Amino acid sequence: MTETAILSVIFCTLILIYACYSDLKRRSVTNYLWALMIAVGIPLAVYNIILHGTTLLVNFIFSVLFTSTLSYLLFRLHLFGGADAKSLICISLLIPTHPGFNLLSYHFPIELFPFAISTLLNAAILSLIVPFSLFFYNLLNLRQNGLRRNLRFAFLGYKLPINALTDVKHRHIRLVHSYEEEEENLERRFSFDGIEINKEVAERLKNYSGQGKIGKEVWVMPELPFMLFITSGFFVSLFYGNLIFYILLYF
Repeated sequence: MTETAILSVIFCTLILIYACYSDLKRRSVTNYLWALMIAVGIPLAVYNIILHGTTLLVNFIFSVLFTSTLSYLLFRLHLFGGADAKSLICISLLIPTHPGFNLLSYHFPIELFPFAISTLLNAAILSLIVPFSLFFYNLLNLRQNGLRRNLRFAFLGYKLPINALTDVKHRHIRLVHSYEEEEENLERRFSFDGIEINKEVAERLKNYSGQGKIGKEVWVMPELPFMLFITSGFFVSLFYGNLIFYILLYF
């Protein structure tokens, strides 16, 4: 690993950790972080291209174009946020190819994906921990009949008492269903993106529960920032490589 590669890895690590903190704390990440990464990444890229020549230039262009295109498409499809897309593009700029540091003895002779795309793929695999964890939690906490009736929601969320919806410790959650009054009936509709919970929504649910229209618990889904998985995927890519390759190799 060259000195510039070490600098890029350390710099990306610090930025991503702060981005995770900001996303958890404020539910947003300032664009100044990505501007800083670009400001550092462009001079490093120019220096490395001058030092290593055409091969690195081709890898650099491929990394940035591939990552930018895929990130933009996923953003437009609402599969992740703007900060997630920007972070991957910045990683592609700073680390266009795998820096060469790997804890496993097996090395793949050909890197099919740029480092940033490997980070994204690893992040997607790691994010599967959430639905399976939710399912096992529901398996342990829901009665058999309740689990069977709500099996399709068991991978998405968990039940929470309505009175606890506005607790600070539950601030990173969304409702699995929307509740709308139509004539004399209360309609419950599934929402893939989840419904934001505020004091007004919580009070409405309390009133519905008091009137006997709904129970004392509702289904909620955790709202974990994908930035956490991108950062985790970054470290997995750095130390182990692309998890998909290892899955294909051993399974």
